[in-house]
Order: sequence, then structure tokens, then C-alpha cells
Amino acid sequence: MVHLEHFSDHPLDYITEFHISEKIRIDSCPHCYSRQRLHLHGVYHRHVIWYEDVFSIPVQRHYCIHCGKTVNVLPSFCHPGFQLALPFLLELLWILFNRFPLAVSLAHQHRHFITRRFLLCMNRLIEYFRICHDSLLIFPDFWHKKAIKILEMVSSVGKPHIFGKRYHDHFKKGFMAH
Repeated sequence: MVHLEHFSDHPLDYITEFHISEKIRIDSCPHCYSRQRLHLHGVYHRHVIWYEDVFSIPVQRHYCIHCGKTVNVLPSFCHPGFQLALPFLLELLWILFNRFPLAVSLAHQHRHFITRRFLLCMNRLIEYFRICHDSLLIFPDFWHKKAIKILEMVSSVGKPHIFGKRYHDHFKKGFMAH
């Protein structure tokens, strides 16, 4: 399971902050809801694609002694299950749905996967905005215009990591998780 925590907005800042700052402690297990603090269970490295750069960032692991499951503490600019950083992913979706030319080289299969996954998860995004913002929101019927409106609403929340953390806290999964 993943626990999102806001550290910084850029992977380089996160890497330096990770080695300097105090480690995050998780007070209860999200699996079995045990109230005992989870034990620090090491660190693994994860790749994050940030526009043209690829970073290898350290990620904390925590272990629950009751259920034996681990929880990973991801920085909020990451998206669970994706290597693309959240700001880059949202900008990429905006470019793809508005049919602007891509500045980055991306394989056709990768573009197709990203847009298809977003379209499959659109109903849950609509549900999130109706629950958390306005229950009377009306969305266009055409899927293309609906996707653009959802991306506009995501950008109106503020920084991408704020939306990602709020959505993850509400549904306990990333907004593009299938």
C-alpha cells in the first residue's frame, strides 16, 4: 500500500531533503488498522520521469508487526503505479486531449495507454469532484470535452500534488488506477 506525503515539488529537492530531514512515522496501519506505530523497514529506489529527466528517488518502507504488510511513503509528486511524475502526467494529458504537438518524444503505445487509462477512470474523477466540490456539476456528453473539463478542474485545485494527495486520501488509490 502507498502513503502519499508532501515533501517538495521537485525530485532533486526531495532527494536532498530525504537524506537531511527526519524520517516519516506512520502511527496506524492502513491494512489492519492497528494503532501501533509501523516500523521503518528500509528504503528502495524508484524511477521518476520528470519531463526530459529521469531520477532515481529513495522511498521509505514501513512494516506492520500485526498483519505483516508493508506501506511505502511516496512523495506527493509521484503517482502510484506510474513512473511519470504527476505534474508531467497532467501536462501530458492536457497536451494529448487538446491535440497540441508533443515537445517530448513518446511512443504511440505509451500515449495510447495514458489516454485510455485516463478515459477509463473519468467516472471516478467526476464522482470525486461531485463529492468534494460541487454536487451539481454538469459535464459535457462528448468524452473528449469531458476529459478537457476534468483536466481544467484538476488544475483549478492548485498544484498537482495537492490534487493527487486529496484524491488518494479520499479513494485510497491514485486517480489513474484501474
